[in-house]
This record gives sequence, structure tokens and C-alpha cells, in this order.
Amino acid sequence: MIDRSLVALVFLLLGACSDEPGRPAEPLEAEPTLDERPRHGDHNPHHGGVVWMQSDDLHFEVVLDPSGEHRVYFTDAVRTELPAAVAEDVSIVIKRTGGELEERVELAIDEFGESWLGRGAPVENDPKATAVVRFMYRGEPYELEVPFHTKPADPGESDPHVVP
Repeated sequence: MIDRSLVALVFLLLGACSDEPGRPAEPLEAEPTLDERPRHGDHNPHHGGVVWMQSDDLHFEVVLDPSGEHRVYFTDAVRTELPAAVAEDVSIVIKRTGGELEERVELAIDEFGESWLGRGAPVENDPKATAVVRFMYRGEPYELEVPFHTKPADPGESDPHVVP
């Protein structure tokens, strides 16, 4: 048999947690588990570059500038910014047409820890130029050759080279 004083104590405590006197509090909503969260966010560039996927949990935006300044930003599956240090050994190899040698641009984490930044020679008037982006993520090497856009996309603008 249940002790009536115990039942009364339970109702008293529930009422104390309520917004309205005499009414039990609503249960708190639990945070969604990893499986319940959206698996992917938008693929629009946030920094004027092109967004690519390394895996289900890692996106990266490559910003190639014709002046020779290049950046790589990392985000998670729903496009939440990640610190640049999530990746290691980030580099870009610029491949120009016309027989020029490839140029390896070493990147370093910027002063804010938000992106990898590197400077190389300008890339102008070369519509067939490409860039090979390389980095290590969770101890695994990754490499992707991308077209060198001579005009970065506007932030928020869709890009035909985005991998959905």
C-alpha cells in the first residue's frame, strides 16, 4: 500500500515546479539526440567561395582569389562554423594551363582561428586553372581538385559546383 503522505509530497513538489499554482509542471523537452538532428545544412557559401563535402560530418568552403590569397573554412554537417584547427596540414596546389609549373601554397591558421589562409602568385585570365585542396581530418588525408573560380560567388548565392 502506498503511503498517502508520499503521494501528497510528490504532488506538492510537482506543483512547486509549475508556472501555475496547483498545476504540475510540464516535462522539459529533451535536446535532440545526434540521430534526430538534421544531417545536412545548406550548401550556400558563407564566405564567397564554393562549398564541398569531405564526409557527412564535414563541409569545407574554398575561397580562391585571383590576387593569390586563398582561404579554407570548415563547418559541420549543418554548416555550423568549426575552428580551423579541426583540420591539419592544409594546402592548395594551383595548376595553371599553358605548361607552367604547379604552385604549392602552404596555408596557416589565421589570427582568429577561423580559417586557413595562404598567399601565392596571382591567377588571372586562366579559365582552365584548377586548385587541388589537401588536408588531414581525423588522421586521414583528403584531396579534391576544384575549378579555380576567377570571380568568387556572392555569399548566399548558389553555385553549380556545390556538392549536395
